[in-house]
Amino acid sequence: MWKKILLSMFAVVMLVIVALCIMVAVMIFRAPSLNASDLQTPLSTRIYDQDKKLIGTLFHQENRVKVSIDEVPKVVQDAVISIEDKRFRSHHGVDVHRLAGAIIGNIKNGWGTEGASTITQQVIKRSVLTPEKTLTRKVQEAWLSLQLERKYSKDEILEMYLNNVYFGHGAYGIKTASITYFGQEDLSKLSVSQAALLAGLPNLPSADDPFKYPERAKERRDLVLSAMANNNVISKQQADQAKEIPISKILRKEEKKQEKDSPYNAYIDTVYEQLVKKEKIVTEKEFYQDGLKIYTYLDSKAQRKVYKMLHSKEIPYPDKNFEAGISLVDTKTGAVKAVGGGRHFKSISYTNYGSSVKNQPGSTIKPVLDYGPAIEYLKWPTSYTLNDEHYQYSDGTPINEWDNEYWGNISMRRALEWSRNIPALKAFQAVGSEKAQKFAGGLGIKIDPIYESASIGGFDGVTPLQMAAAYAAFGNGGTYNEPNTVKKIVFPDGKEWKPKPKSRTAMHDYTAYMITDMLKTVVASGTGTQANLDGIPVAGKTGSTNIPKELKDQYGLGNGIIDSWFSGYTTQYAMAVWTGYPSLKNKDGDIQYIRYDGSQDIAKQLFRQIMIEISDPNTPDFEKPDSVATIGSELYVKGTQPQTVPEKQTEPDSSKQVQEEQKDQEAEETDEEEKDNEDEENQDTSKQDQVEQNEKQQEDEKTEKEQDKKNEEQPDQDDKKQDNQNGKDQDQSKDEDHGQENQGPDDQKNKKAPGNNDNNGNNGNNDNGQQNEGEG
Repeated sequence: MWKKILLSMFAVVMLVIVALCIMVAVMIFRAPSLNASDLQTPLSTRIYDQDKKLIGTLFHQENRVKVSIDEVPKVVQDAVISIEDKRFRSHHGVDVHRLAGAIIGNIKNGWGTEGASTITQQVIKRSVLTPEKTLTRKVQEAWLSLQLERKYSKDEILEMYLNNVYFGHGAYGIKTASITYFGQEDLSKLSVSQAALLAGLPNLPSADDPFKYPERAKERRDLVLSAMANNNVISKQQADQAKEIPISKILRKEEKKQEKDSPYNAYIDTVYEQLVKKEKIVTEKEFYQDGLKIYTYLDSKAQRKVYKMLHSKEIPYPDKNFEAGISLVDTKTGAVKAVGGGRHFKSISYTNYGSSVKNQPGSTIKPVLDYGPAIEYLKWPTSYTLNDEHYQYSDGTPINEWDNEYWGNISMRRALEWSRNIPALKAFQAVGSEKAQKFAGGLGIKIDPIYESASIGGFDGVTPLQMAAAYAAFGNGGTYNEPNTVKKIVFPDGKEWKPKPKSRTAMHDYTAYMITDMLKTVVASGTGTQANLDGIPVAGKTGSTNIPKELKDQYGLGNGIIDSWFSGYTTQYAMAVWTGYPSLKNKDGDIQYIRYDGSQDIAKQLFRQIMIEISDPNTPDFEKPDSVATIGSELYVKGTQPQTVPEKQTEPDSSKQVQEEQKDQEAEETDEEEKDNEDEENQDTSKQDQVEQNEKQQEDEKTEKEQDKKNEEQPDQDDKKQDNQNGKDQDQSKDEDHGQENQGPDDQKNKKAPGNNDNNGNNGNNDNGQQNEGEG
């Protein structure tokens, strides 16, 4: 009995072994052949636009100076071997000890979490295999490494590695890296510290960039020095002495123009961010030199226009330090069509103001955090009355209007048209912070923690790419598409990777349309007229961030702003433009901020110039959904519109009263509508239109008288409403929400004066973060 059981078990084990052998044999049989040409030069990654035209190659032969192994000093060889493959000289292509450790790690943490690649395997992986982490690729990699060791000596294999590996800043190969970082062509003159720094870079060349991140680079260098000491190629004393040398002492001065400028580089950088850093589809090494073909959604015409406008003399940039970031997406799909990384953007690893850097959005956040949620959750009509009055946050901290005047009862449409702060805060309070936060999160804008000051832009900020994608959802019937740059990746073996579309319903279609209709008013007759597009239906919103009072007082600054935005969209494209300065002080210590000399309007001008050039002149208008009802010029969620023309409200809206009254009104009006037949409703609507017209005429006459009175006190207001008058939009931007006397420096990301250590929403702020007010 036991013999039969043992024999059966033995037979099963043998079958498994045979099956595994057959499987491995098939994998090996399908492995690509080794070609000398492949081994000598890494494969170039190529980037293509939406029309499959090549727009960039990430590996350039001129970025590499080849060396023979005889030119590489022993200290450099030892440094590389110690950190990458300490048994390189003794194994036959595969390190069994390292492999066993990796297997255990993969069992514990999941396949692909631990690597055991030797230098030989890395040469194979960069030359002839795809970067995918599969069992087939690992088996083929091991087999080809054994073959490589049979054909070439250890020195030849190490030479291949040192000539082909990427060290960052466009430097391929050890000699190019030495020139790039130390200005040293003779490798024999490298110190132990310099050799260790270079040996540590191929792991994560951007993250450990010694020019940008010297502290991280030091940690990596010191790790290499410790490995060298443990491998007995230097003494512990030598290692300790080398660790004492600051990174700045062994580097040359960084040359900013190491990479060749190109109109497409900011977009390629955004592709890199998505594939390498955000979604981790490929590693940095694989992205640069694994022969990938990356097909993108880039619109080359739009990208060239964006690049041209960032460098154009047609735009009145005030000085060379003034920056701008731009992102353009397809309104319907979220596909990223163009990215403007900045006026000084050159290449991957440069600061990308279009897709990576966050800045406070000012009043461009109001549709996202205030009025969008009010329509979505409370079903407010565009005519909903809000009282622009002396007001305060929930903790008693006052909030001011930009002109220190208060307009009394105004509609939600007019409040958004002229970017009034107090009605925006009241809408936020009526909805509640949790629902506002949820609504914004559905549009790809995560705000946590959230304070009441966020209602007018007072939080850590957003990127233009985030804002463009969020606004696109308003133009897409409420459907949000996560911005995406890549159509597909084709690997050298022909295999493909395609991203899964990330789309969700962020709001009802009535919310999207009603916000869009109000934002069309902003561009047609409000603060955004400089961004209007002749003959093309467009919606959008201005935004700016005030200079904190503390900084004004500290440095004796005049009137001005820190950030200026315009975010807008058509049914074809959505675009967000940020303008401002990288920091409050330039390299000479001078304070820099946006003054009221026309610079505050540059965001609107960039939007208009680019959109006019790239837009289809026959771009259709936004289509009103069946869920929206119209009475006169105002919009209602269908089923909530009044059956008689409502009397004008004279009392200020309190957030709690607003919600209770709105619920009662909605319940009564819904019951009435269900009882009415369609003919009666049409008849009522006709009568309502007649009454509405009469009242609107009276209201216009009253408004005209009020405006005449206001114009006598505020000549700047008239300037804003004359589209063709010089200085019109300078006044607009001034009038957008300035006067935030309670705004502190907390949320001015990277724009604090020295010694200001306040943190966002903390240190000196109350629970509502009131010192973080934005404007515009």
